[in-house]
Amino acid sequence: MHFLSEFKDIRCDIQFVRELTEIPLEPPRGMDDLLPEDTAVMKRLIDAAHRLFKLYGYSEVDTPTVEYYELFAAKSGAEIRERMYVFEDVHGRKLALRPEMTAPIARLVAGKLSRRPMPLRLGYVADCYRLDEPQWGRRRRFFHAGFELFGSSSPMADLEILRIATDYFTEIGLNDVHIKIGHVGLLRSVMRQGNIHEDVQDLVLSLLDRGRFDEALNLLRSRGASGSILQIFNQLQDLQPKEFHLIEREVAELLRGFEGALRALANLQEITDSFRSLAPERPKLIYHPVFARGLAYYTGMIFEVYAPESSIALAGGGRYDQLVQLFGGREVPAVGFAIGVSRIHQYITTRTELKFRGDDQLIYLITLGERSNVTIGAKIATELRRRGVPVEEDVVGRGLSEGLSYAERRGARFALVLGEREVRKGVVALRDLVHRRQVEVGMDADAILNAIREHDR
Repeated sequence: MHFLSEFKDIRCDIQFVRELTEIPLEPPRGMDDLLPEDTAVMKRLIDAAHRLFKLYGYSEVDTPTVEYYELFAAKSGAEIRERMYVFEDVHGRKLALRPEMTAPIARLVAGKLSRRPMPLRLGYVADCYRLDEPQWGRRRRFFHAGFELFGSSSPMADLEILRIATDYFTEIGLNDVHIKIGHVGLLRSVMRQGNIHEDVQDLVLSLLDRGRFDEALNLLRSRGASGSILQIFNQLQDLQPKEFHLIEREVAELLRGFEGALRALANLQEITDSFRSLAPERPKLIYHPVFARGLAYYTGMIFEVYAPESSIALAGGGRYDQLVQLFGGREVPAVGFAIGVSRIHQYITTRTELKFRGDDQLIYLITLGERSNVTIGAKIATELRRRGVPVEEDVVGRGLSEGLSYAERRGARFALVLGEREVRKGVVALRDLVHRRQVEVGMDADAILNAIREHDR
């Protein structure tokens, strides 16, 4: 019996090995491996967000990748609910991979951060998940960086978010973007005056976000919207999108008698006028009268950032004054936006000439000759690293020409060569791999760094 038991275990082990050999080498559909060249670009994009966190006074936070399903079902909108990764844990609790980050951040403000002084500025970098059909600009796993400002209903808060958005794209070298802008409060006010229930408003805005205007109009009609309400939507839809100050009077004329909508229009005018006066050379704010976003929690100004040859937004956000209260917190006005880091990465690498190197000052150390030279080289590398200089050491024993060739392919800026001749002279050879120049310098870190600075002039 003992023999039979061992034989059965062996058969199970063989089966397990066979199953291992069938593991696919590609990740699940719609999710991407990030190779070194990809992570170099992603790091540059994320570092830009971190710099703006610091410059604008935003404190970075992090939340779990897995949240309770109800957090997003409440106000994330129909499209998000349909595309969430949803599952149950062993206790039968319904969970979801986070499809976006505003709801988790608002949860934090309603709970653990509820006693913090306002205004509260929070930033994040996170991976999110949606069951979208994979295509250009839409992946099932993607990274967002975001800025959320809680505790101010002033248009100055909306203005700050727009300024950060434009500063971000300047920071990463995309200077020719434009901003699509709208106001959910205007559309909701028109529907509210027509006695359209909030749940129906959410569905209408979701349809508008997906470009299904006729369906949105039919839904309003089926829920008893008056002819004047339908006419307003048709007239707003017929307006040609323009810079806000060029279209504001025309919209105001259409909205006569809709006091709530006119207040929303005045709010948007204050934001856009301040934006234009602050920096006239900034990206244009193009007003789309029936522009909506899929997330149902928006209450005021909304916007999206577009670049040339991209029909998909690279960033977007807006005002959401009721979300913290919805999660059980106090009434806290809020505005924020998310940067589509993965989408911008794809845009930069496929549709621009921008190049981001991973290690602009990487040094590749080639040690030749006696084993004792390796120890000398290791001491030099250690001292350089202590000064904050990245050094990669040859650990496979390449020759000089092979080592230099690898260093170039690796993307190193400089190579340090330490052979018998250099050791006898008490120097190292510093080779500039970009300009093809080589000098001999002392073995100490100061001499090497001074030589590098000379080469960079």
